[in-house]
Amino acid sequence: MENRSIFNVPLLSVGWKKVAYALFPLPVVLVIGLAFANPNMDPNEAAQILYGFWAIGFGILNLTREKVEDEMIRSFRLQAFQTGFFWMIWGLGAIMLINYLRYDRLTSEMFTVYLVLFLLNLYIFAAFQLQKYQASKTNN
Repeated sequence: MENRSIFNVPLLSVGWKKVAYALFPLPVVLVIGLAFANPNMDPNEAAQILYGFWAIGFGILNLTREKVEDEMIRSFRLQAFQTGFFWMIWGLGAIMLINYLRYDRLTSEMFTVYLVLFLLNLYIFAAFQLQKYQASKTNN
């Protein structure tokens, strides 16, 4: 395949991790400020703001280059994305089942794209970090 293919995803530099980590507390401050500015704000909106920022934060972390990008890290990254999608599918099924059992319907106001992207990126991040941890344990 050509180097400029749509399948070649450029990774972000390590400096982007600072931006990603800043996105985790920022929405909490934003939601608190919005709650004071508009006490009648829908709690679901607050949750979606949190999920959206956290999804972007974990997405940036998932696409940030490691200090050493070798074949093992590339393999871990691919496996983490596969694992993340696997657990997202089961997680969404569980949320749908809980909604059905509790509310007699499969959807709810909380069940949005922000939640799905947050869960997906969280699962990918966790799988990648776990693989790196396990590899460092076997090397020691």
